[in-house]
Amino acid sequence: MRATRAGLLGSALGTALFAVAIAGSASAQETIKIGALSNLEGPFAVPGVDGHRGVELAVKQHNGMAGGKKIEIIKYSSDATPDKAVAATRKAVEQDKVNIMIGPLSGDEGIAVKNYSKTHPEMVFVNGSSGAQATTLQDPSANFYRFNTEGAQWMVGLGDVALARATRRCS
Repeated sequence: MRATRAGLLGSALGTALFAVAIAGSASAQETIKIGALSNLEGPFAVPGVDGHRGVELAVKQHNGMAGGKKIEIIKYSSDATPDKAVAATRKAVEQDKVNIMIGPLSGDEGIAVKNYSKTHPEMVFVNGSSGAQATTLQDPSANFYRFNTEGAQWMVGLGDVALARATRRCS
């Protein structure tokens, strides 16, 4: 699980870095500030630390640059609750003025951050690893992107396999 969460957050950052390089985001700035939201408190704290390591690795793989700009990662913590995720995201966007926000981990957090993203259409929000369908399928936000699968996709085909095995056992 650790490597998966680190990989997902790092992959999200890699995608965000690519988007910055293509679009030239923050063109007037010398540094692009990217907020990375992960669970550093509560039951998912250990994978959250690994998630931030994934972000650091992605920055290192791009030599700390994107689109000719220096990348600055600002880490934010959540505890797998929507309120804490939105509070951290609000701080990142409104106080720290990040250019891109990456995260969160859990489904409820993802839905809450997606809803918050609608209040800042000028921002780019990249879903870290939240697997809830409602982050992008229902009432989507034009500036909230998902590059990972969602919960229902993880189970596709499982019913067919279970039925086939059950049928063989009963035959």
